[in-house]
Amino acid sequence: MREFFVAFRSRSDAMRFYEEAVSYRLPARIINTPSSAGSGCGLSVKMLAKNLGRARAILERMRTDSVIGFFGIAENGAVRRL
Repeated sequence: MREFFVAFRSRSDAMRFYEEAVSYRLPARIINTPSSAGSGCGLSVKMLAKNLGRARAILERMRTDSVIGFFGIAENGAVRRL
């Protein structure tokens, strides 16, 4: 796994998390949530796997309850819940 994404129920929380990650100089992108991740607002934030711990720390500070979960992206493009 080289990348992961965080899926959200709230578009505003997804955007807020993205802005927080970028403010800490973490490379991040907003993506459409893959259908295999289940329902949600349709937006997720994709990051490098090496930044998983830092992403969790940012979410703890945000105190949001709209996170659906963390999902890993395999080399072949398969998505699995972390």
